[in-house]
Amino acid sequence: MLKAVTKIIIFSFIFQFPLCQAQFSLDQIPEIENKQAITLVAESGFWTAHLEEKLLPKFTAHTGITVNVITTSLDEMFTLQTNSLVKGAGKFDLLTMEAGWAKEWAAKGFTVPLVELAKLYDPNGERAMINYLEPYYPSLLNILSYHSELHAIPYNNYVMGNHYRADLFQHPQEKIRFNTQYGYPLAPPETLQQLQDVSEFFTRKNGDVLAGKILEKPFYGLALMSGNRPHINDEFSSILWSLDGYWMKPEYSDSSKLKLFELPSDNEKLEQTTHIYRKLMQYAYPADKHFAFKEAAGAMANGDIAMWPFAYNNLWYASFQVESNQPDAKLAVAQVPGGKPYHGAYAFAVAYDSVNSEAAYWLLKYMGSFEAQFAYALGGGNPCRIDVATSPEFQKTELRHIGGAFMASHEANIKWSNDGLNLGHFTSTAMGNIYPELTKTSYALSKPQTDIDAEINRLNQIIIQLQNQHGEVPVVAK
Repeated sequence: MLKAVTKIIIFSFIFQFPLCQAQFSLDQIPEIENKQAITLVAESGFWTAHLEEKLLPKFTAHTGITVNVITTSLDEMFTLQTNSLVKGAGKFDLLTMEAGWAKEWAAKGFTVPLVELAKLYDPNGERAMINYLEPYYPSLLNILSYHSELHAIPYNNYVMGNHYRADLFQHPQEKIRFNTQYGYPLAPPETLQQLQDVSEFFTRKNGDVLAGKILEKPFYGLALMSGNRPHINDEFSSILWSLDGYWMKPEYSDSSKLKLFELPSDNEKLEQTTHIYRKLMQYAYPADKHFAFKEAAGAMANGDIAMWPFAYNNLWYASFQVESNQPDAKLAVAQVPGGKPYHGAYAFAVAYDSVNSEAAYWLLKYMGSFEAQFAYALGGGNPCRIDVATSPEFQKTELRHIGGAFMASHEANIKWSNDGLNLGHFTSTAMGNIYPELTKTSYALSKPQTDIDAEINRLNQIIIQLQNQHGEVPVVAK
């Protein structure tokens, strides 16, 4: 077993293009004497299938080490792994995490810093890991780090973008009508007010005309992930941050050390966010409490909406199906209205109680290599490496259904590089406990019958309790 140590590394690289790909291959893995099999936890879906069919057989053939895969849903993944880690059972060697768990697990010593592993097992030590990480987005490395030290390598990036029907936005009749009605040109909305205008404009009834055709069913301006699921919080957060608001704000000492969180006692920005969200719901595709990203992507794919303004860009391939399902449909992507997309990642980390941490380290590097990320991107995943996302291969027309949102994600991730450190979402070690409460509050606030002030006050008390009980630094009311 390995004990986590603390060392400061700042992920604020300055990228010059063309970017060095910091290539890594199986040939760079030295002989591993410990041949004990390792176990990897992976989320069900394409990535797991790709691991089992492609990457893991190559790793085993090269190293002689068998890799067992435990497949699970995201809903069960946190509890499954945490229960084992608390017991020190040595059950899993490579963990899969959502970015929101990263600091909590690191603070508890469940994951091992990558530099520590590199010093133990890599012939080039710390420098090898620093070079390896160069192609990764700093925005993702920062939200996965703990005390500015990285414990995990991201493989799936879900920064948001606005997936919209370019054929509708570019239609001559619609452009004239919008300009006449609102007094400015029709375009993908850049501000929250424009988002409300465009959503209202494109909402039509059965029998109305849209792009010169009579509608046979209602059409909606947008889709919102407004169900009682975590994703409504991501939408609320994007709007809140775009208004320069926050759920809780970190405050740092002169030495850049986190000393406390500030909680707005009278959260006017959250109240404003609520009113905007409630208005948008008037123009949104009808949703029940289960409505989330799959349903929103389906609404786009089925030709029922003009835009999905807070789409996860790793769902581009799903949204893109509208071009097959609807004659003349043309999908495009823009930055989210307001310019502050929710962003995050899924990542792999080596468990502190791994039975073969050396093999786990080398498999971790292989799974995050250019080869692996490129293959993942080809399957529709949203890459976490700049050299993959900006690869000319994905700019080709024949791959637009896969890579059509990569450059939009690239722009959003670069813009976010260090901003995440100014938000409690990505700096609190108690966020694993707090996040579900933000979801509950977002869903409650979306309902017109909810008293906004009372709900905000309720949330503030819960955040104070959870942060001061589970967090490393306290939260105080402003």
